[in-house]
Amino acid sequence: MNNYKLALSVLLVSLSSATSAAEIYKCTIDDKVVFQDFPCAEDYEYGLTALDTFDGWKYGMNILAFKKRSKLKNIPINTGTSILYNQYNEKYLNKKPDARIFSYSTKVAGESAKVSLFFTKKSQSLYRIQVNIFVISMPAEEKEYFYTSLVNQLTKKYSQYIEAKDYPSTANILSKFILQDTVGTEKIWGANSDNIISLTGNTTLATSYRLNYKYIPLIKKNIAETTDEIRLSTDKAFSKDSIKL
Repeated sequence: MNNYKLALSVLLVSLSSATSAAEIYKCTIDDKVVFQDFPCAEDYEYGLTALDTFDGWKYGMNILAFKKRSKLKNIPINTGTSILYNQYNEKYLNKKPDARIFSYSTKVAGESAKVSLFFTKKSQSLYRIQVNIFVISMPAEEKEYFYTSLVNQLTKKYSQYIEAKDYPSTANILSKFILQDTVGTEKIWGANSDNIISLTGNTTLATSYRLNYKYIPLIKKNIAETTDEIRLSTDKAFSKDSIKL
């Protein structure tokens, strides 16, 4: 019994080190208990219910829960950022077990929109949602009122925003002066919190408005998990080809 406890402790420590403090899941597969750094087959996690995001999705919900809800509502989710299917297709999704980005089409105030959801690399938790609302066919005056109404609705829900010119990161003073009427603005809600919502695209030539919902703690977790995977993959590749060096 003592040997079993020791082996189990060593296993847990090993797993913890390998995943840099990533969450460990205790699962049962073929009547055997296993420990892994991704959710079990029936481990549905529905996320942080206290925080609202677009379309009722919750930060922290895992891919299993996301797929389950999508299937119940027949939401036509696709892997990546492309839109291929207009209804839920489980067979297609099962062919993409490594997918961490999912997209679907919807309507926002009568206008077409594409929603993309981003999940952390290992723990598979929802940390970001991006919504592109297409307004390319709107007359200028209608587009302006639509944008104002969108801002008002977001402010009503998430309180006051701060605003900044949406210049390219490489823009210099001269280009900013030339582009000041066409680059539009970026409005940010919750700038001093973990839950940040931003809106860009307010220009006279805008073809879409882009909404981004981000949960900072899970963004940091995704960066850590992605970095771990890159490190392990690179170490494995160099180990394989070390004789060549």
